[in-house]
Amino acid sequence: MKKIYYIVSLAVLALLSACQDYNATNFPGFDQAAIPTNLIMYNYTLVDADYSTISKEALKVAKTKKDSTIAKAIATNKFLLDTVPAKTYVPYFLATKFLYNDAKSTVMVTYNKSIPYDTTKIATTNKYTLLDDDYISMGTATNLPGQYKNFSSAIDPNFYIPIWLKSTNKLGITPYIKSGEIRLIRYKFYTGTATVTNYLVFIYDGTNWIKYNPIIPQNAKFVFKDGTWQFIDSDIYMGLIDGLGDFKIVSVTGDQVWAWDVNYKYMLMTGYVSATKEYFSNEDWLISPPLNLTERVTPWVSFMHVGRYFGDTGTSTDKMHKAITLWGSTTSDGTSIKPEDWKQLTIPDAGYPSGASWTFITSTPISLAAYAGKNNVRIAFKYMSDAADKAAGSWEIKTFYVFEQ
Repeated sequence: MKKIYYIVSLAVLALLSACQDYNATNFPGFDQAAIPTNLIMYNYTLVDADYSTISKEALKVAKTKKDSTIAKAIATNKFLLDTVPAKTYVPYFLATKFLYNDAKSTVMVTYNKSIPYDTTKIATTNKYTLLDDDYISMGTATNLPGQYKNFSSAIDPNFYIPIWLKSTNKLGITPYIKSGEIRLIRYKFYTGTATVTNYLVFIYDGTNWIKYNPIIPQNAKFVFKDGTWQFIDSDIYMGLIDGLGDFKIVSVTGDQVWAWDVNYKYMLMTGYVSATKEYFSNEDWLISPPLNLTERVTPWVSFMHVGRYFGDTGTSTDKMHKAITLWGSTTSDGTSIKPEDWKQLTIPDAGYPSGASWTFITSTPISLAAYAGKNNVRIAFKYMSDAADKAAGSWEIKTFYVFEQ
């Protein structure tokens, strides 16, 4: 009997193994078919209720009284600040809004940001610190500024100071005041445990003093990684601003090479020598440093350039299109050119110079999606000139920018 059970067990095991091998061999990815996927690429604008969600979630992890104060203020203000950055606080909301998603999912979030006034631009004569008699002039009864000669959570400076400004001669309305004038007012504020000095900036609208509090929509992008939402810095690389920098110059043929113009701040390549009025054949590359795009989802590149004298006639730019091109690679060492390492990238027609002037244009952003998630990514400018055709144009390039969109 034991032998029968043993033989049957072996038969069942063999059958299951055979099925597994058959599926794996004949249906690649079969074992992954039942695994749900949810790769999202979404745009979302925070609404008032979302700031309350951020506030609640931030309070849960607050470690200090300052953390708690900041978290509570988010719900009240319904905006973020440089000191309350989106990259830190928006993920609290995303963790509750987008619960089920795969790695590399992205969300572009639009949020309200308060931009503090540049107080260095306010004249000293328009800055004022409230004195005891100023508080007293605002009233001395219970819950009025003059009671303790300060403000508090129960005595709102945003309410009382504009009224005071309108009634005082110190820095308020005068016969000469104009709409748009600025006043910075320093005041005492009781936090419940201590009295601190704060300030507010007010703008005169022609009738009243209005608190300066510009709320500007801002964007921030986040990627889902390692089980959490993480901020993506949109700036990946900037070059060709003040010189060659980390770019490499590789000359394949010809004696002419890329050079930085120190006066006009651009890279220049031409096969034409003006001193002798001669045309020379060239193949010259200007290669970016290696870029790490392993954590990137939607990288792009743009640059400013201008080109002329490539032998085109009329409004045609066909020869220029062939002579100046853009390339990408993940296998190049950046110091030598092997054709198999490079793949040409398309510069949209709208991103090419007209060939009729020396006016720089910004190239239409060029997608680097094919290189997202990869390392050692190099972008190169390839220049060609032909002496026989007397087509040795000039190509000038500056402000190379790789970014996440």
